[in-house]
Amino acid sequence: MNFEKVIFIPAKTSPFKRDIKSTSFCHRLNMVKLAIEGNKNLDVSDIEGKRQGISYSYDTIVEMKKKYRNVCLIIGDDQASEFDKWHRWKDILDLVDVYVLRRKCQRRKLLSGLILLKNRIIDISSTEIRGRIRGGLPIDYLVPERVKDYIIKNKLYK
Repeated sequence: MNFEKVIFIPAKTSPFKRDIKSTSFCHRLNMVKLAIEGNKNLDVSDIEGKRQGISYSYDTIVEMKKKYRNVCLIIGDDQASEFDKWHRWKDILDLVDVYVLRRKCQRRKLLSGLILLKNRIIDISSTEIRGRIRGGLPIDYLVPERVKDYIIKNKLYK
């Protein structure tokens, strides 16, 4: 895609996961930092961690567009299947191009306006990783070594 930079933005409080106990924003932010360390084309932003209340992508995009010349949104196909449930989703489509990464081999029908990428599929999910940790199974090769060490040191997902 020739992006100048890809910025990962962990959600502080997801509107879809408010009832689910999740790992703290600080831990998730730190794990992204560790995962991308040393790659000059990747960055992480704590923009949603500074905001109070629910993390809406629309609000984040508006803020990011003030800071960067060209902004787009990249989501997984699992998120794309429910994109029409997102807060101000039509406004998001008016503001930025929304690219969809394939995460599974199955074909999902996409909402008009979303752009499907022809990426290589890497079938790794955070749900699987958390489940393996809870089950005492290894997560080698599923996350970078530094992230695995961080998870173990901080006793996450037990």
